Amino acid sequence: MMGLFSGVFWGSLGVLIYIFIGYPLLLMILSAAMPAKTVKKRPIRPRAALIVSCYNEEAVIREKLENSLALEYPKGMLEIYVVSDASSDATDDIVREYAGQVTLLRQEERWGKTAGLNRAVQAVESEILIFSDANAMYRKDAIIKLVESFADETVGYVVGHARYSDGFTSASAINENAYWSYEGFIKKRESRLHSVVGGDGAIYAIRRELYTPLLATDINDFVNPLQIISQGYRGIYEPDAICIEETAGSFRKEITRKKRIVTRSMMGLLRVRCVLNPFVSGLFSWQVFSHKLLRWLTPVFFYAFIASGMVLGGVVGGYYRGVSLGVSLFLILASMGYLLSNKRQNPLIASLPYYFMAMNGASFLAIIEAMRGRVPAIWSTPREKERVEVLKINRALFLIFGTLLFFWYILGQSLGMAHFVELSLFWLMVGLIVYGYIGYPLVLSLLAKRFPQGVAQKEITPRVALLICAFNEEAVIEEKILNSLGIDYPRDRLTIIIASDGSTDKTNEIVEKYAAHEPRLLFYPYPERRGKIGTINRTVPKIEDEIIVFSDANTMMMEGAMKKLVRKFYDPSVGGVSADVILVNNETHFGEGESTYYQYERWIQKNESLTGSIVGADGGMYAIRRELFGAPSSNVILDDLVISMNVVRKGYRLVYEAAALAYEVNVNSSQSEFLRRSRVVAGGVQVLKQREGVPGKGQKTMLFKYLSHKVLRWILPVCLVTIFLLNSRIVAMVDTPIYDLSLALQVLFYLLALMGPLLAGTMKSKIFEIPYYFCLSNSAALYGLYKGLFDKQSVKWRKLSRR
Repeated sequence: MMGLFSGVFWGSLGVLIYIFIGYPLLLMILSAAMPAKTVKKRPIRPRAALIVSCYNEEAVIREKLENSLALEYPKGMLEIYVVSDASSDATDDIVREYAGQVTLLRQEERWGKTAGLNRAVQAVESEILIFSDANAMYRKDAIIKLVESFADETVGYVVGHARYSDGFTSASAINENAYWSYEGFIKKRESRLHSVVGGDGAIYAIRRELYTPLLATDINDFVNPLQIISQGYRGIYEPDAICIEETAGSFRKEITRKKRIVTRSMMGLLRVRCVLNPFVSGLFSWQVFSHKLLRWLTPVFFYAFIASGMVLGGVVGGYYRGVSLGVSLFLILASMGYLLSNKRQNPLIASLPYYFMAMNGASFLAIIEAMRGRVPAIWSTPREKERVEVLKINRALFLIFGTLLFFWYILGQSLGMAHFVELSLFWLMVGLIVYGYIGYPLVLSLLAKRFPQGVAQKEITPRVALLICAFNEEAVIEEKILNSLGIDYPRDRLTIIIASDGSTDKTNEIVEKYAAHEPRLLFYPYPERRGKIGTINRTVPKIEDEIIVFSDANTMMMEGAMKKLVRKFYDPSVGGVSADVILVNNETHFGEGESTYYQYERWIQKNESLTGSIVGADGGMYAIRRELFGAPSSNVILDDLVISMNVVRKGYRLVYEAAALAYEVNVNSSQSEFLRRSRVVAGGVQVLKQREGVPGKGQKTMLFKYLSHKVLRWILPVCLVTIFLLNSRIVAMVDTPIYDLSLALQVLFYLLALMGPLLAGTMKSKIFEIPYYFCLSNSAALYGLYKGLFDKQSVKWRKLSRR
């Protein structure tokens, strides 16, 4: 069996070395040893057509057209066509502004890029076709450099050289530039030896007569060159025909693009597989096999190399262990690169391994998609948000990283490092918990004292709309109406709006009784239940007041709360204000624990406010400027988090006002509290997945708070479970008092939590209630993580007992 693993290890390693080192070296040797296939260039100027493919490119299309019209080429000899694949933004309108200079070919339905090119070529009569992307800006002499090679009758296509304009500002672009420099080295030698393999969608040209209509699933800049080769022509690389192109802008979008290209290219190669026959294509068949087919299969060989190396390292040892440790380090660096993938300051030592893993992960997914026959015909620009595709790729990457790290764990055991691995993970989990509950609040406190950011405030009375969304609130709605009508605020400056989300109890009847006699009270009884966010999105467009105050039906304002809430809007930098909602819940066996937790949370919010903005408002009562409302998606669960954080995303502050007091009679059962907390965490995971309400890349301080206060808090239950399991295992293996004490303290803490509900009828004490509420909250968070990750939480809120 070890012989089989050894064969896989060395065979895979040999193929990998050949793909990335051996093939380029052989190309260099052969191109130097064999007579170069020269190209008979002449300064010819044939009629040419520049065909630009686009879909929703309003951000760059004007620049592209200006760039194209400024190219150095004889007047009247260059036609410009824009193929729009049913663009739904302003792309086509911008192109129409250039009527007479540019021809727009619009597809009324999205049939894909290749279908658009098929149509465009039928409309063109020029001798030379030049294909380009909307974001590829040509040097003025680029087309001249491309067409001169067509003076040689053996040349069927010419590929230019794309450079990246953001190569020194983005980690993704740095890696892309490094990769394409390597590719340029290969293309030069391939061109000297026979032909360059494939084109470049940003800049390549062909003879019009050699274009063969493609399938909608074909990738034109790969399949079309193969068809030209099969007809007996050559493909040339022209490094002096230069275009400047932006990268996709991030690793994730590059991964998406890579997956799409490989999937379509693999299927295209199968359509023109005659180019793999050396008796038909000569040396070119070897080039295609080595440069493309083996390159696409790299992840298969790479994963086989890692898996076999890990097994051999654990069983055989020797130099296999050294290889396995090196691979482990590479994977750790790749993981660091992933965590820093959205940052421009991603060091090359981390970004290069991640780029390699990410690109090969995309290739691996592409192989699976191609084998299943799932080939995309419709493309989206990398400048668009591709949430679903990115999510699939991230899941695959996490699976790959997780599998490889598991092998690393097995290796650690085989090296006698099991204790080290488990102890390291134990202390990492401890560190995360200590930071989440103690470190982050202390850091905030220090920042608040060292760099406080005050808020200018003044007694003001802007027009305010108090919005109350209700579903089956007959138990509290009358009290809420009376409390709202009694608010100490100018009557002509306050509107009270109650929106009923398909209530089926007496809520509507009670509200209508008061609305009939009170002009300040507006009532919207929606018959169809859509959930709280649906109710908010339907109601806010009807509001014209300057400030919207969101409040729950069971949240009662205390005297002066409204004036204190809105006075901070005197500061123009403030876009939202969160109140202090006091929970009244002393009858439960966790009331003291809950109250202590919320005092702790308010202290954090106070310091977050002093350092800029808090992370999310209290849904019980908070206010925003009406103009800053951004409607969340209709499936959002945490409306208060997304609505308030959208204010922050627009560059305004979200602050905490401790003097704006309200009280709320909270749920009085553990089951209800468990469901409420799990819903909150599920909603948090959902908005993180959908990237709604998440601070922007430029908001570094706010992103730090969001990750520390929200994201880390949501995953700490996993850390708690991991710590307990690891501690139990470590105690069984290591005779060290600190681990015995740690496990004993955990067991004691959980026993105290268990005693909380058992002694509820006879004894109430913080020593029981705080551990119980802590465990209740974290077990609910664990359940919420599950619901959020697998979309198990309904957007419609569940009616919990108020009394």
